[in-house]
Order: sequence, then structure tokens, then C-alpha cells
Amino acid sequence: MKNSRLHQIIIILLVALCYGNTLTLNYALDDRMVVMESKYTIQGGWEGIKSIFTEDTFNGYFANKEAVVEGGRYRPMSQLSFLLEMEIFGQDIKRKIGNVNDFFNLHNPDHEQFFVDSNLPVISHLFTILYFALLCLVIYKVLSMLFSQYEGKKWFQSLAFIATVLFVVHPIHTEAVANVKGRDEIFAMLGSMLTLWCSLKYVDTRKWWFIVLSFLSFLFGIFSKENTITFLAVLPLTLYFYQNEKKRMADYFVTLLPVFVGSVIFILARANAIGSIMPADQSGIILNNPFINSTKSEEIATVLFTWLIYLRLLFFPHPLTHDYYPCEIEITNFSNPVVWVVIVASVALVVYALLTLKKKKVPSYAILFFIITFSITSNLLFNIGTFMNERFVFIPSLGFTLLIGYGFYLLLQKDSKVWQGVSLGVLGVICLLLGIKTFTRNFVWKDDFTLFLTDVKTSTNSIKCNVSAGGSYLQMYKKSLDTNERSLAYQHLYKAVSLDSTAVNAYLLLGELLFMDERYEESHHYFETAAHFAPGNIIAVDNLKKLSLLLEDRELKPISNLLDEALRERNITKLNLAYRQVEDFLAEHPKSLIGRNLKGNMLGRGYGLLDSSIHVYEGILADDPTFASAYENMGIAYAVKKDFVSAEACLLRAQQLVPDNMNVKSNLVSLYLDKGDIEKAEAMKQQIAAMTGQ
Repeated sequence: MKNSRLHQIIIILLVALCYGNTLTLNYALDDRMVVMESKYTIQGGWEGIKSIFTEDTFNGYFANKEAVVEGGRYRPMSQLSFLLEMEIFGQDIKRKIGNVNDFFNLHNPDHEQFFVDSNLPVISHLFTILYFALLCLVIYKVLSMLFSQYEGKKWFQSLAFIATVLFVVHPIHTEAVANVKGRDEIFAMLGSMLTLWCSLKYVDTRKWWFIVLSFLSFLFGIFSKENTITFLAVLPLTLYFYQNEKKRMADYFVTLLPVFVGSVIFILARANAIGSIMPADQSGIILNNPFINSTKSEEIATVLFTWLIYLRLLFFPHPLTHDYYPCEIEITNFSNPVVWVVIVASVALVVYALLTLKKKKVPSYAILFFIITFSITSNLLFNIGTFMNERFVFIPSLGFTLLIGYGFYLLLQKDSKVWQGVSLGVLGVICLLLGIKTFTRNFVWKDDFTLFLTDVKTSTNSIKCNVSAGGSYLQMYKKSLDTNERSLAYQHLYKAVSLDSTAVNAYLLLGELLFMDERYEESHHYFETAAHFAPGNIIAVDNLKKLSLLLEDRELKPISNLLDEALRERNITKLNLAYRQVEDFLAEHPKSLIGRNLKGNMLGRGYGLLDSSIHVYEGILADDPTFASAYENMGIAYAVKKDFVSAEACLLRAQQLVPDNMNVKSNLVSLYLDKGDIEKAEAMKQQIAAMTGQ
């Protein structure tokens, strides 16, 4: 084709113009799970590569095979690309992060700054742009071969060119291109389209190595994302539409064989990695199963309703959002007339596509391409865990742009120059508006804060988006102490729990926010609720422990003060009163560590019953070996008994648990002086001086 080179140059320039600004973005959303906090990506090497191909994609983030998302995720090829980028360009980041086997170190929020300060986000976005540009060129090549007869004399009279340009500029693709994690969509479609191109080239040239390339391309695509498997149907459809006199019936078998073999290999690899071929039954969590409280009839009706939203976004992509989780879309039923409009329209399109299939009309191919590739993410065949997402129509949207492109191609073929001029002008304006929307939408993907705080204005009723926005405002409030940000954090988090009474992350964030505001009883309530819905949640358990100690300490403070008075005044009456009060407290709270610790203090310091006090401390440490205060008090008791060896062991253990505690260090100084170890006493004094600056 005489204009092929010009077309390709324009396509590359449009990709650069639409997505060049993504080079200013950091990582956002699920980039954390596959790049910033993925053990396998950061670990690298053969060990990391092996894990990527033999385990669930998100295992590297969760570090727990029981915690992966519903249905499992097995997309090793895009994950491999992130690992290679980290290996080549992120060695300094890897050194700073250190031990990736330490779960808390791997997920240390301070590590995010390492990525922000590096060039790695720029490099990741640059490669994503290049991959997308390559994909668009391959799309153009395939469409040029498939619809070579739809080429006019003028450069703009090309169906392949128009359809590809519309695909390039369409804003619905921003989630896949501006978000680095979306590379799995790009890779899947790239592998799929290369498979089509190789198959068509085989038919055209009869060179066997195109079949080998087709097999490798398909493996690349399907190991990037399972959507590629739909090309088992797209390939024979494409071959049917391919107008080539060299085509034979055997070509259907020959070209489909590598795709079939590749599918079997993938299915076996996926089953080995995540333990199943098909997605598992959805859990009882609404964020994993939006239809948990719906009947099957309501589920189907709601799915059909989302199809209309997809269609609206394809025709008019505004507003866009990354979040269509419950309860952003209302559950509906078949009494909704819109659902019946969708049914009638869908049936009409299918009937039209099938009736015109024999004539090999472009609209027939476009419609069937969309239906086939959309089937796996449509929610109709099986529950995909959310209502919808813009990236779910990344591949199917080519069918849409091909259909619209065909309409413009027919208009541009009119003999009237006026018709041509008007049609070209309308097409240009549409592409300009779509390109501007794409360019501006990219900026929203700058980072989590920008994404969440922007999209929550669109996804106002999304549980997940409200949790994310509330968490973002909480992080901002921590740094600025701006009361407006605190209010917005409360607003979104309270809305999240009003939408979903099981929203564990919302409860955790509310617990943290209330703790900051010193509303400890309320904070304890929300952490307790989180622990109820997620019993093994480490954050909830740890914070409940801290809050329980804090609340107990506040309740026991008057008794502790009374003990201090009794010791200072040597008043046995007050000492006895304090002892009765702590016993009464322990009768209600027998497991209280602080209450038992205070009792041990009374027995040792008040009554001089050192052995009894040591026995109490030993009981505490049997229940919680990390309770530093019990070690400290037991060390003091041993020191009074002149058992300096045991005293030192206890105090050193306390220091290990709370290295910044001055009381423990002061007690160690006193111990060393009592036992005559001046050298250790002086060394400990120097530590205290270094910490206090004196």
C-alpha cells in the first residue's frame, strides 16, 4: 500500500502525543502489587523468575497463598517485564529495600519514596508507551491485510488506518496504558494480534516459520493475560474474512493448531500455579462478589445493564473512573426497561452479524470480534469479581473502532469533495476531542492520591473508592494535621462502612484515625470489628493489643498513683487499699497484663515479697514474651535479691524489646554499679548521653 509508511508514522506520532505525558507519572493503584511491593519483582534473578511462572501473580505481594484475590491471577509475562526493568534499572532501589522476605519491610510505606526519587517509573512508562505503539502498528498491519480492498486513492481513505487511529486516541484505553500494571492488557492483545498477522502471512507465503512465530506470539499473549484464549475463535473468523486466493480449507487446521496447543500449555501451567483452571467460587465478600446479595435473575439483569454503560463509554468516554466496584452500580432486575433495550439491541446485532457473515461484511466481523473477545470479561459466562472495568474492553474496543471506522470510510469514499471534506473534518474533530480527553485523563494516574481523590468524585457510591479516598486523606492528615483533610477522611470512611458493614479496610483506617484523635474507645471498637470480619488480620490484632494495654493503663492509673503515694509516704493503709483495688480489677480482667504487672510491683516494692512478684512476672511473660515492662520489673526484683546474673538477663531482654526506653537503661546503670562493673555502667551512661544529647 502506497500510504503505509505515512500511516505508520502518523500512528506513532499520535501514540506519542496522546501518551507522552505518562512519562511524568509515578506508580499507581495495582502497580504496588506487581512492582513496588512485589517480592518476586524486587528479588529478581532466577528465583524470582521461577516464582513468577509457578505461582499466582499476586503471591509476591501477599506472601500468603491463602490471601490472593478471588479466582487467582496468573499473568507471568508482564510480571517478567517488571522484574527485568528492576534488574536493569532498579539495583539501587533493591539495595535500599533490603530483605524482601520480611513481610513488614517489603510493605514499608516509606519505601515508596525510593521509587519516586528514581528514574524507574519513567522507564516503566516509556516501555509501556513503546509496547502500545508496537501494538497499534501490528493492529494496522493486520487490518491492512484483512481489509486490503478497503483502500482508497487518498491517504485518508483507508479503513485500516481510520480504525487504528480511533483505537489509538480512544480514552477508554488510558487505564491500560497510563497504569503500568495495565501492561498485561497490552501484551495480551499484542500477542493475539501478532498471532493473527503470522497466520495471515502463512496463508500468503506458505512459510512454516510463520506457524512457529504464531505459536510463540500466542504463548506470549496468553501468558500475559487469559483473555487471549478468545482468539481460538477470533482466528478462524479472521481467516474466513481474509480474501486470498491461496487460502485452503487445511489452513484453518494448520493455523489453529499452534493456538490450541498454546492454550493447553497455558491451562496446565495456570492450574499448576494457582490450583485451578477456571475461577473459583466467589467468596462471601462483596468486593470479591458484587452479586452476593442478588438473585441469579438480578445478577443477569445487572450484567446486561453494565453492557449499556460500556457502550456509552465507547461512544462518549466521560466521565472515566478506575472504580466500578459495589455499590457504584445499582443492582437491577428485568422490570427495568433499559435491560430489555440491551437484550433487543444485542440480539439484533448478533442476528445482523450472522446474516451478513456469508457476504463477509466488515460490520459482521467487527461485531463478532467484539462479542467473542468481550465474552470472557462480560460477567455473563462467569462472575469476574466486579461489575465492570474500562480495561475489560481494551481488546474488544477494536471491534468498535473498526465498525465506526468503516462508517467513516464509506463517507470518505463519496465522490463529492464536500462530503469528503465534511466527513474528514468531523473525523478530525472526533479524534482531536478523544485525544485531548486521553491526554488529560492520563494525569489522573499520577499516583494513588491523585487517582483516588479524583475518581471518588465520579464513583461516589463505590465502597472501594471511598475506602481508598479516606485512606489517602488520612495519609495527608498525618503529614499536615489539616483538620479539613481529617474531616474528609472521616466522611469517606464512614460512607464506606455505611455502604458495606463488612468493609474491613475501612474499619482499620477508622481505627487508626480515631487513635490519632485520642478517641481510644471508639478506635478499639473499629479495630475489634475489623478483627471480627478478618480474624487473622495482623494490623487489627496488633492494634487491638496496643489499645487494650493503653485503655487498661488509663483505668489503672489512679491505682498506680495510689501505690506511688503509699510508697512515698510509707503508708500501709494506702498500700492495702491499692492492693484491694488491683485485685478487684483483676477479678474482672484476669488476663490483663498491665493489671498483673502492677500487682507484681505492689508485691515486690510494697510488701517486699520478691519471690511472689517474680512469680507474677513469669506468668505475664508466659502469656506474652514481648511484654518488656515485666522483664524490667523482674530484673529489678532479681537485683534487690542480689541475683545479678538473672537481673542482667532480664534487663537486657527488656532493652532488646524497647531499645529507646531510658528507664531500662538507667536500671542497667544502677545494676552495673551495684555489681561493681564500672566499665559497663560507663558504656550504658554514654548510650544515654548520646540519646539525650547531654
